Amino acid sequence: MAELNASINGSTGGDYYINRSTGGDIKDEWSRQMNEFLNKLDDAQQLIIWIISPIEIVIMILTLCALCALLKSQRSTPVFVIHLILSDLIQIICKLIWSFTKSRELNKAYIYGFIAGLYFMACVALERYLLVSHPIWYRTHHSLKVCCVISVIVWFVPLIFADVNSNYLFSSLPVSIACLIPYPIIILFFIGTCRGLSRAISLTSVKRKKILGSLFLVLLTYTFLILPFIIMTFFIKYIGYSSTYAMLLHNIFWYFSEYLLFLNPLADCVLYMFIRPDVGGLMKSVHCCCRTDTHQDSTHTRDEHSGDSSAAFACCVSVLKPASHSRTCTSVSTSAHT
Repeated sequence: MAELNASINGSTGGDYYINRSTGGDIKDEWSRQMNEFLNKLDDAQQLIIWIISPIEIVIMILTLCALCALLKSQRSTPVFVIHLILSDLIQIICKLIWSFTKSRELNKAYIYGFIAGLYFMACVALERYLLVSHPIWYRTHHSLKVCCVISVIVWFVPLIFADVNSNYLFSSLPVSIACLIPYPIIILFFIGTCRGLSRAISLTSVKRKKILGSLFLVLLTYTFLILPFIIMTFFIKYIGYSSTYAMLLHNIFWYFSEYLLFLNPLADCVLYMFIRPDVGGLMKSVHCCCRTDTHQDSTHTRDEHSGDSSAAFACCVSVLKPASHSRTCTSVSTSAHT
């Protein structure tokens, strides 16, 4: 039966694992009711893991295949996003198996992948910042080899915060510090990118929206899906309880923060939409076709109607070839109106 007081191994002071024990001043009936309620929360958590995990695993595998296809085509180098999805995949698989076995080794692997994923999110923010604020340096130094070397280094970062003397390898305070470090970094890169976008004249409006959207998604995911779990991890160790109700409320918020954490891999998969090189072309094509429909409604003759449609069609077809876009549209439009 689950016990009542949530703490991270409070007797030894620092193992990253929930351990609940009843206080001596709590009545037996109250303790029994609270234990039953916490047991229901445990069952609900396992049910959510069993339902969400298979769906997330399928989505992440498909996203990884799509990202690897982009990497193979040399259109872009989404290395950090690939490693971010890999860390999420490790977390989900470990959490799914852990729900059956309750193994400490799987718990270590879960925390390891969780910390690594946060630093890959910071790497994504850094890459977007350099693309906007230092475009020349980014084009000359950014390569697949450099990204792979940085990714290998990031995979070793969680070992810096490991506690060799701990049975669970990761203690509460080092985990909280390791998880909080990327947050101000992501905020600074987001602010710097927003300022850089206002001065960047070489970027189109579509590229600006893609860059700002990817950074905003990373910041939003960290703030609302990851930060509550980190705060509750810190509170478990260093915040006391003034009453039994406070303990119960803390347990409810703990489980709620874990539920939010389960949605993090799905949010990370959305980054693929901001990496695709043809998303901007698709948006331009739709916008061009919408403008064509409006212009067609305002024409009065069949010849002008046909000429304008041909010009707009040529614009849509040549969206993926910006160099020939203006020349094609000009020539077709001139021939149509003459």
